[in-house]
Amino acid sequence: MKFSFLHILVSKALKNTLLLLKWKKNIIYKNLHFIFPDFSEQKILNIYRNIIINISETATEFLFGNHSYKNLPTELKLFPFKNNNIKFSIEDNSIPIIEKMKKGGVFLTAHFGNYEAIGPWLIRLGIPLKASYASIKPKFLDSFVKNKLRAINGNSYTTFIKNPKQILKILDEQKLFCLVADQDYRKKNAMSSIFLGKEVCCNPIPNFILKHRPNTPFYICWILETKNEKILHAIEIKNKDIYKSFHNVLESLIYSQISNWFGWTHRRFLGKENQYTIY
Repeated sequence: MKFSFLHILVSKALKNTLLLLKWKKNIIYKNLHFIFPDFSEQKILNIYRNIIINISETATEFLFGNHSYKNLPTELKLFPFKNNNIKFSIEDNSIPIIEKMKKGGVFLTAHFGNYEAIGPWLIRLGIPLKASYASIKPKFLDSFVKNKLRAINGNSYTTFIKNPKQILKILDEQKLFCLVADQDYRKKNAMSSIFLGKEVCCNPIPNFILKHRPNTPFYICWILETKNEKILHAIEIKNKDIYKSFHNVLESLIYSQISNWFGWTHRRFLGKENQYTIY
């Protein structure tokens, strides 16, 4: 993507600041050593640097409003679409899935690549998206993120979920509910799953939804990026073990682009027995 001079300047400044502060270095190192014990120190250092570069670029794009995605065509037939010498494409097998998503359901995503850009892209394609988010402080910053950065034409596509029954209402309205399905759910009702060969604790919301709305379709979306192309992928989960299917996809993405998963910066592998504590 051809960015403005200011965009490039902000991205580089953020990268240099994070590297200087050794931001999340201890956590990332411990996570990588835990999952890949055979990796050399030099390899882990290289991965760490690439993670910081990718986070800086993605965060800057988000802070600038993901404008390239908010101006995409509104019809599937108009893709691939070229803008500033970058081609925006939709993977062939994903096209009928995206059409089906217009009728609502649940869409799972993860902190992989520019996951924030999926929302604007889907909205542009006519999908009635409602994305769950965690409120942030101070209040004015929360309002800015919700109403400016996570919004299309002034309409926010995010919602703060206070009660799981709100999700059922969203589904009954045939909207697509988005959940960032992380692996560090910290409440007693966590679901246990296996991710990258380790036990992890996951949000029980998918099981809650299936219990009350058993016919709800579940989807996974992600964007793969090359130097000159951004490709939107979507699949429908057929297996009732939602997290097993979700983790299989996410693991494949991580193995192919290890530095594009930003979950390395978080506590992901505590498990119910707390067998791995990095704090």
